[in-house]
Amino acid sequence: MSEEIQTSRTAELVLGILGGVFGLIGGVFALFFSAFESSIGVLGLSAILASIVGIIGTVYIKNNPKLGSIIVVISSFWLLISISLFGVLGFILLLIAGILGLIRK
Repeated sequence: MSEEIQTSRTAELVLGILGGVFGLIGGVFALFFSAFESSIGVLGLSAILASIVGIIGTVYIKNNPKLGSIIVVISSFWLLISISLFGVLGFILLLIAGILGLIRK
């Protein structure tokens, strides 16, 4: 009989949620700047959507760590591409959460 040891996914959960929240803040900040440049508004909405997907992927890490981590890593790069400088902190936190989810067994 092989016992499967359940690892705690608290670090991934906390980092992913914090990264998603910082991404949401960056997206809202980009939406405020859309008053000056209209194309930034679309990128701000894209960043908000990427952050929401990142938070969903983070919660999904508990059930399926590999798939949830891949979703989080993809959403982190999506966030960085959307609003580059505004989303750097969210990108870093989401990327660390995704890598931790992939590495930890």
